[in-house]
Amino acid sequence: MINIFVIDDHPVIIEGIKAIFDGKKEKIKVVGHAYSAKEALSKLKKSSAHIILLDLLMPEFSGVELAQILKKDYPDKKVIAFTGETDTAILFNAWMNKVDAILMKYCGRDELVQTIHAVLAGERKIGSNVPNFFIQIESSNNGNTPRLTSRELQVLNALAKGYKRVEVGELLNISKVAVDFHCKNLFKKFNKTRLLEVITEARNANIIY
Repeated sequence: MINIFVIDDHPVIIEGIKAIFDGKKEKIKVVGHAYSAKEALSKLKKSSAHIILLDLLMPEFSGVELAQILKKDYPDKKVIAFTGETDTAILFNAWMNKVDAILMKYCGRDELVQTIHAVLAGERKIGSNVPNFFIQIESSNNGNTPRLTSRELQVLNALAKGYKRVEVGELLNISKVAVDFHCKNLFKKFNKTRLLEVITEARNANIIY
C-alpha cells in the first residue's frame, strides 16, 4: 500500500483526493491531511506517508518554503507539488528546492498515479501541463541574471525571508562557514556588496519572490 499525505488549504481538494484513492484499485490511500504548514509539520512527525501532495500557495508560509523544510526533515518521503499555480518563478523555485515532481491540479488520475510510482522509483517528473518554467525564466532574465546553484538559491531564499546566516545553516543543515561561502559567491555573481542589493535584483529577475 502506498500512503499519501495531502497538504492543501482547500478542503474540496483533500476530499477529492480521498475519493480518488480508497486503497483498493491502485493500492494507494490517503492516510492524513493538513490545511496549513504548521498543522502539516505537526502531523507528519507520526505519519506513515510515503508521498506528500503539497499545494504551493499556503497560509503561514509558502509551499516552496514548506517543501524545503519537508525535504530536510523527511528525506524518506517524496514531495509532489500539486498545484494550480502557473507563475513560472514559483514553479522554478519549487523545482530548485528539490520537490520530486510538479503536477497541475487538473491533471488526470492516470498521470497522478504514474507520477506517484515514478517518484517512488527515484525519478523526478514535471507534469504534461506544467508551464515550461525553465525557458520562461531564462527568457525573462534576458541572459543577464547569473545562474545559481540549487544550494545558492536555497541560501538566497532563506536570507530573503529574513533568516540570519546561522539560522540559514540550521535550516539547510549546513555550517555557517558554508553559508558564508555561498554568500560570497552570490555577491560575486550579482556583482554586489550588500545582501539587500542581491535580494532586490534577484526578486526583480523573478529568481526569488
